[in-house]
Amino acid sequence: MLLVVLMAALQSSGRTIALAPVGDTDEATVRALAPVVAEQFDAQVELAPRMPLPPHAWDASRRQWRAGVVLTALAERRAATPTWERLVGVTEVDLYAPPLNFVFGEADTDRQVAVFSLARLHADDHARFLHRAQIELVHELGHTYGLGHCDDPRCVMWFSNTLAETDRKGVRFCGAHAAALARTLAATSDRPFR
Repeated sequence: MLLVVLMAALQSSGRTIALAPVGDTDEATVRALAPVVAEQFDAQVELAPRMPLPPHAWDASRRQWRAGVVLTALAERRAATPTWERLVGVTEVDLYAPPLNFVFGEADTDRQVAVFSLARLHADDHARFLHRAQIELVHELGHTYGLGHCDDPRCVMWFSNTLAETDRKGVRFCGAHAAALARTLAATSDRPFR
């Protein structure tokens, strides 16, 4: 909680992005992701209350969870909390979105929500795991601000189909995506994006 208060004190854009543990996700992991969101999106970060996984998101034939159903639950939670500009769910379960075998995450630009999974990001090295989680979080949050995929494999908006591709890119946007994000954030704020 102290981290959220500190982040709020440091930021003054008036923009609040909420991060919600979904299912059994460790809250400490979610809290550890807050600084990258504050930095990349010039926002206050709030730890939202834990959300249960919607039981109807489970696909027993695939032994995975439908990301779109989780997004709908997140959108309902966000609609009930208008102070959140965006809401991102962080889960430990394996997600998919037809026709793909799996997704690291999925976003909904119109409803301004995203979800991403930690299930395939784990590594022997905890720092590498957290870095992967930061990358996927920034990527999905970027989609909620209307950013598409990038042709630059070092840009956070590059579409990762493997962990090697995730590990190759960082949490930073390429010049074109940084400019597009800056325009979007400036349009929703009373001060210029840094």
